[in-house]
Amino acid sequence: MSSLVARIKGLKLPRHVGPRSLKSQGVTVNNVRPVYDCGKLAWWARWTYFLVVADLVVTASACELTFNHWTMWEALPENSTSSPVAPTSEKPADPSQVVGHYVKRPLWQRSLFTLANFAGGIGLAAVLLGGRSRIVRRMFIVPGASSQPSERLLVIQSPLHTRAQGAVMPLRRTRLLHSPEKSEMMIGLKDRRGHYSLELQGAEVDGQKMSIWDARKSLFTTWYGEKKGMQMFLNSSKVKEAT
Repeated sequence: MSSLVARIKGLKLPRHVGPRSLKSQGVTVNNVRPVYDCGKLAWWARWTYFLVVADLVVTASACELTFNHWTMWEALPENSTSSPVAPTSEKPADPSQVVGHYVKRPLWQRSLFTLANFAGGIGLAAVLLGGRSRIVRRMFIVPGASSQPSERLLVIQSPLHTRAQGAVMPLRRTRLLHSPEKSEMMIGLKDRRGHYSLELQGAEVDGQKMSIWDARKSLFTTWYGEKKGMQMFLNSSKVKEAT
């Protein structure tokens, strides 16, 4: 018993749950102009919480209907004089018709379909919330700590973050990626799963609204420097034209 208690005490729990403040990460963006500001969010990102609540209500209703009210027709024997479930029994006017009633489907069928409804509803809610957390609302590039002044840090603020919160990572651990959408770019993370999405249509890059072409060029040069960034931008443009 003592060894079990010792193991529980030795478990390392995450120190931070949810969005982290920039101050706790040694970063400030006060008086810093965003490298990118998306402006107005997509409609589904603005209504995410409403969509999640509606999804959970529909899911709960579907689960309750499926488990408690999913029935099937069951014929009664011809010599049956009474029905075990009188309220659902029907006696046809034509004696040649089959007499029967509705009964609940087998428990395993109702349970499986209820579980499928539940998993689908929870999965959709997770996709909505997860997708919203991967949208870049504002983005900053700031110098690193005094011990590493040459290190540039990328600060990403999603719709889940306030002005004083954000995700901070070294810029060298990220890369710009193509997106299937022509008006979008993505930020890949070299040591993490997933990516962040940058919507270029209507966004401000370096403090001003640009065409999608110019916004791409500006982001590449900011990321990789003037020479390398321009070369990567031109290569990416060739890929876009080929596709």
